[in-house]
Amino acid sequence: MGTEEFLRIFERVASKKGWKVNPDQELVRSFAEGLIRNKERYRLAICPCRIATGKRETDRLIICPCAYAEEDIREYGRCYCGLPEIVVPDRHIEYLQDL
Repeated sequence: MGTEEFLRIFERVASKKGWKVNPDQELVRSFAEGLIRNKERYRLAICPCRIATGKRETDRLIICPCAYAEEDIREYGRCYCGLPEIVVPDRHIEYLQDL
């Protein structure tokens, strides 16, 4: 899967969930390229903004869109990865601390 395919997926997922894709196309394209690298490396489309553990059960929580995206968007207006100007806490780190 290439960058353009991920960009189309972002649009479909955002539309389905009532979200908007970040208008910064350079950021979005870079993010898609990070997902491609992580998919090749981990066989999962793990958010490039997160640290993978290599443990599939834990890492499945950070497959894009991650398990935290909906709550982040509801609370902050954007997900953790799409926030160049707003600081959002890393909910996955909180999860890892509870393990």
